[in-house]
Amino acid sequence: MTQNLQLMGVRLPRLSELLQRRPIRVEEKVTKIVLERGISNILRELDNYLKGLHEVAIDVLSALCVGRHVLLVGPVGIGKTSLAEAIAEILHLDEPPYIFCACHSHMTATELTGDIDIAVALQAGLDHPLAYIPGPLVMAHGRILILDEINRLSPYSQAALLQALQEHYVVIRGIRIRSDFLVIATANPVEYSGVFELTEALADRMKYVELNYPDADLLKAIIRWKVDQIVRNYDVIKIPEEFLDTIVAMIGIMRSEGLIEAGPSIRACIYAVASTIARALVERREPTLEDLKREVIQNFIPSIRGEFQSETDKKTYLEKVFERAVYMVTRGSG
Repeated sequence: MTQNLQLMGVRLPRLSELLQRRPIRVEEKVTKIVLERGISNILRELDNYLKGLHEVAIDVLSALCVGRHVLLVGPVGIGKTSLAEAIAEILHLDEPPYIFCACHSHMTATELTGDIDIAVALQAGLDHPLAYIPGPLVMAHGRILILDEINRLSPYSQAALLQALQEHYVVIRGIRIRSDFLVIATANPVEYSGVFELTEALADRMKYVELNYPDADLLKAIIRWKVDQIVRNYDVIKIPEEFLDTIVAMIGIMRSEGLIEAGPSIRACIYAVASTIARALVERREPTLEDLKREVIQNFIPSIRGEFQSETDKKTYLEKVFERAVYMVTRGSG
């Protein structure tokens, strides 16, 4: 934790400094920034990070302005974490603008709060810089705290977070440290493996904001935009329109059939196209639909879920959907 915070450019405070903290109305800081800069300018800046999420961003900002924590829920790879980071970066409440915490099932309450190193404290005193190693709940004072995949936290660790949200204090071995922050948390749907249900008390303190798959036109625009960003430093040909149309058609087929529990993520779609361009680039030739088919299978297999008996079944299914999508695109342009 110490190394991570130092890499983020955060100076580790002494315990005596932490005990002198004053309350911070983080929601007032957010409101002031939003009103001064204007929501249209903020959304325009957000477009540099993500596309098609204006309404969701307003949902988030309206919550933060009144001191409400936010829970972003949606499928893997849809942009939850990117949205949280983009909003925190744009608001830039402090330096650094946010503290990021990647949650996992083995994370303890101590990892969230930090702890006193008894050996250092006995030898050098409690106020030694390394006597108390602060956790993200303490370092987020006056900022946004991003809790990525919050529903991977065990109920025990959720209790430590709830205490900080309720009391605005973090308690470490009987020592109370003030910490005012706003949370933007992300969560995968409950049907995903390895997740815990949020306790009622914790869920009640958060505004539920859902991110859904974009429609076909927006999905195509997002893929084009992100692939352009990925390959912009290379001397490559223009992204073939039929590649984008084929990917979008595949997603449409899979959604309409309802045969799988979870389809390919937006991230998988983006990298299927980008990898196709890269494959042709390194081989110094034009990309083909066969290249795209290969990359689609390799990028989609990890993210689709359903009643498949093996990876071979997934591959066979994707090959069939790909051929149908190509036929639809070819017929539509013919």
